[in-house]
Amino acid sequence: MANYITEDDIEVSLINILKSNELGYNYILCDSEPSRKEDLNDGTGRSTKKQCVLPDEIKKSLYKLNPNIPRENIDSVIRDLCRNFTGTDMVKTNYDNYNLIRNGRQVKFKQNGKETFDFVRLIDFENPENNIFTAVSQMWIQGQYIWRRPDVIIFVNGLPVVFVELKNAIRKVEEAFSDNLTNYKKDIPNLFAFNQICVLSNGLETRLGAWNADYDFFFEWLKVDSEKEKPNRKDIKARGVSIEYFARGLCKKENLIDYIENFIMFQNQKIKIIAKNHQFLGVNNLMKNVENRK
Repeated sequence: MANYITEDDIEVSLINILKSNELGYNYILCDSEPSRKEDLNDGTGRSTKKQCVLPDEIKKSLYKLNPNIPRENIDSVIRDLCRNFTGTDMVKTNYDNYNLIRNGRQVKFKQNGKETFDFVRLIDFENPENNIFTAVSQMWIQGQYIWRRPDVIIFVNGLPVVFVELKNAIRKVEEAFSDNLTNYKKDIPNLFAFNQICVLSNGLETRLGAWNADYDFFFEWLKVDSEKEKPNRKDIKARGVSIEYFARGLCKKENLIDYIENFIMFQNQKIKIIAKNHQFLGVNNLMKNVENRK
């Protein structure tokens, strides 16, 4: 039987992997004290605690990825990304923002005296290292009526694409869904405007799902490199290291942006469907075999 594992134990384990040389994420630890939740000096660079993005990282990334587009056009896109989406139809907002992340935003401007257009890219899908990957823990977010503090949020170029909620080992993973994720969607919906993956873990078990999926559709991520791997679930549970498989498997920079670009779809623009562990690995290994055949 696994030893008692706290939420802090799981968080530390996840953060240590993300910020290690292996994955190379930036890391921001916010002040978790409720008495200082309104303090803007928490390392995130937000202008208000209602914001759920990292404005400085958005600006730095978009300027870098779009050198041939006038700054005023990029600044207009940045302002839109940084706005509060609370009060919008979040299902539609999430769909629209996914397409924005994947395809960029078309802007018009004059070049050499002629009207032209281009697309402002939010993520460089061709070159993973050209993006900024940041893990933020204990970030206070102000909702309309209540404050919330997610355990870990993973940002790509300042956009909160992965939500992580943790429970100690004697709590069921489903409680992270029913007690936390469900309330967060109601209390701080702005956090899910750009969300692509939600992660729930108690150390013994880690499950992933789309932000608006029912719990029955959340799945494990225990295979790192190949769909043929046979993870020892008994050993993983005994050591309480399930979240490490998610981190080393999906959070590799090239894997995460590949997943966002190619393994997410919407049914009727409403039902978000994200690929399971074996589907992601199987399709990519198949593509490699096709590319390598003589």
